[in-house]
Amino acid sequence: MQIRLWLIAGLAALLMPGPSPVAARDARPPQAQEDGVAHLVLRLEEVLQAGDVTRFHALLTPEARGSIHTFEALVRGPRTRAVVRERDRIPREDGSVDLLLNTFLERGPVGHIATWTAHAQPGQTGWVFTAISDLSSLDGLYRLSLGTQAFEARGLTITATDFTLHMRSGIAFATEAGGGVTGIVLRGNGEMTFTPEDPAERKQVEIFSGRPALRAAFDEAFVRLNPADLRARMGGAALVPRQSSPDEYRRALEVFEDLAHKTYRLDLQDLSRDRWSLIPAYRDVVAEVRTKRHDDLTYALSGAEAENVSLFQRATRRNMSVYPSASQVAARGRFYSEDDLADYDIEHQDVDVRMTPAREWIEGTARLRAKVRGAPMASMTLRLAESLVVRAVVAKGHGRLMHLRVVGQNNVIVTFPATLAPGEPIELEVHYGGRLPPQALDREVVALSAPQDLEPLVFPPDPRWIYSNRSYWYPQSTVPDFTTARLRVTVPQPLDVVATGIQTGAAEPVIDAPPAPPARAFTFESAKPIRYLSFVIGRFAPVVSRAIPGETPATLNVVASPRQVGRARAIADQAEQIFTYYRSLLGSAPYPQLTVAVSESDLPGGHSPAYFVLLNQPMLLGTVTWRNDPVSFESFPAFFIAHEIAHQWWGQAVGWKNYHEQWISEGFAQYFAALFAGEQRGPDAMASLMREMRTWALDKGDEGPIYLGYRLGHIKNDSRVFRAVVYNKSAIVLHMLRRLVGDERFFAGVRRFYEMARFGKAGTEDFRRVMESETGRNLERFFERWIYGFGVPAVKVTHRVETLPGGETELVIRAEQAAVVYDLPITIRIEQANRASREVLLLLTDTSAELRVPIDARAGRVRRVQVDSDGAALARFVR
Repeated sequence: MQIRLWLIAGLAALLMPGPSPVAARDARPPQAQEDGVAHLVLRLEEVLQAGDVTRFHALLTPEARGSIHTFEALVRGPRTRAVVRERDRIPREDGSVDLLLNTFLERGPVGHIATWTAHAQPGQTGWVFTAISDLSSLDGLYRLSLGTQAFEARGLTITATDFTLHMRSGIAFATEAGGGVTGIVLRGNGEMTFTPEDPAERKQVEIFSGRPALRAAFDEAFVRLNPADLRARMGGAALVPRQSSPDEYRRALEVFEDLAHKTYRLDLQDLSRDRWSLIPAYRDVVAEVRTKRHDDLTYALSGAEAENVSLFQRATRRNMSVYPSASQVAARGRFYSEDDLADYDIEHQDVDVRMTPAREWIEGTARLRAKVRGAPMASMTLRLAESLVVRAVVAKGHGRLMHLRVVGQNNVIVTFPATLAPGEPIELEVHYGGRLPPQALDREVVALSAPQDLEPLVFPPDPRWIYSNRSYWYPQSTVPDFTTARLRVTVPQPLDVVATGIQTGAAEPVIDAPPAPPARAFTFESAKPIRYLSFVIGRFAPVVSRAIPGETPATLNVVASPRQVGRARAIADQAEQIFTYYRSLLGSAPYPQLTVAVSESDLPGGHSPAYFVLLNQPMLLGTVTWRNDPVSFESFPAFFIAHEIAHQWWGQAVGWKNYHEQWISEGFAQYFAALFAGEQRGPDAMASLMREMRTWALDKGDEGPIYLGYRLGHIKNDSRVFRAVVYNKSAIVLHMLRRLVGDERFFAGVRRFYEMARFGKAGTEDFRRVMESETGRNLERFFERWIYGFGVPAVKVTHRVETLPGGETELVIRAEQAAVVYDLPITIRIEQANRASREVLLLLTDTSAELRVPIDARAGRVRRVQVDSDGAALARFVR
């Protein structure tokens, strides 16, 4: 995750992409003198440069002169430089044209950009404007420079939320804009401290630095802030001037040039080659700190973010810490949904792409139907891979729209000619194209091992290309959205396509003019809402197509790479059994069709978008095992496909509110796969799997809570931590919840949760409330400990046999834990002398609990008491 500064993205919507930055005059089209419209635009630029209102009136028709007061005010006054760029031109039948113009006005270090629509027509002496109106504008652009006045840094301290920069000695230089100091260069002997209060965040800092509070010496730093914040950030102190040498200034200037433009910078492209910056919002801070031990660290406090405090390491591009401040939590609550960040909802997508896989080339047209959410909207941001060029954006009722690429991000910002009201519909058509490599499959099992005396034979896998949720191959919302969709994919023959949706008819031949090779178009319809569109290109032979009967009938298709057809036949029967079992648990299937595509690859992996599952089959011959990974279960080979099919329900039909809630996808899928193992092979098979999961969860669980999501293992680049906790620990937590509340109430609650959240996003609190309603129990502590916390109780279990007054005997089992109470169901197996055994459940929901079990004297003495016999109690049992 990168540091996102929404302020930049929102305000940057006033720009259009152009050629590589060049001087304004050099970028003027050479045909301007021959092209009357271009000549008119050039004259407008000269008028703005001169600030001459009289000459401006000469460019207007008499009728227009009395109605363009806004633009006339912009013309007045001297300026350093003026630039006008024609962005779009639409001819009318009467010979006139509609224009879209960008203007940039520079007065010393201050800049102003604006976007205008204009109408022009031929006049007696040349083209003239008949109308000009503003779309949007932005003041407050500054070309920053470092002042030469030095300041004393000894004792200087700058603070922000959980963050401090303290200078023991050194020198400081400032950059001013917006009425005061907006940036400070620090050089000398300094110390940075970062001390988050949240235990999970402190643990991440400890993983990174060795201690829960980060203290790092630094010798150079650059701080950006709002000028109104300076005194408060410095504890009421002021900058004290001092003398400096030319060498001290030169070194400070080097720091400034390197660090000052990493944030809050807009690239104006062909409007200006200079570096232009925005002023941070009030109370926002960014500090670039060059530490001696941890390389460059970036601290950011950004009020526009849902989690507004972050610490980022630029060299590794990893977040060390990301969380909401106490004030942020107080304002919005402890939990949030990513939908709260969305300005609009996409309701339907119609995407038509032509793929040239050998060149990794895509040409596409996407039509989006959306609706404005709760606030007026003047622009919308779409996510599209940065390597893809946007050729045009057209809106129904508005025509061709201005669009902008945010530098270094997969974002396209589209600006509307007028502010759209809440609830107002939007229909966009986006034309785009370019080179885009396919994405790699998620790898559920990553560690490969083989006997040392055996050299595996490897065949090159049959090529296939997948474009899905990580490659941003089509314009989509920056916040994943459930939509209906139509997808048309054209590929060269003889390649096939498997995609999200139900294929409508056979592939359609597409004949192009030579030398283009023959192609085929595959069309898919998604009548049920989906989170994102996906497709895979390859050679696929049909293997099975069968109806799966039931109250909600479905169709199962299995296709495979030519060499995988034999394996795929066996997979087809497994897939039907798994699908039928999950449907029986949850009452229905989310999508009426499931296609399982079996492909070849170097390593195993899988991906499960809506409507289809893609499975990698490794092309290795010989005795090869996949082990040493939290999700490698050699005792039950079908676990992998069971997990992937479960994602049709958990992860696709039910999404998650933010990255913290991904366990609702992975944990539920993992547990449902374990349930299927128990259904197919009996309770011992499921218990064996749960013990393996428990081992990994205990081994890696101290690195953070389930709720930390993708960030588990992120700092050390060890994805096994993520799988051990978000996959395995989550599955065990679900199993413990089941044991705590009973099978009937558990499965009724899970079904109700699925029905409530289907085709939407859910969070932990939603699941908790459903289970509390279903069971009548307060489960707040259970979820607090197991989902949001990452401790593990130490539990002592003892037992004794007591003889009652009537001669009967009882086995008394007692469990004790520390003062921090965890709700822990403990399964205990009792074996007697005649080998008879039974399991009992001890519910530990206080510091201690006792269970009395009558003993049948006819079975003989109690010979063994096995604690945690199903291996599913997350505790460290001590003697």
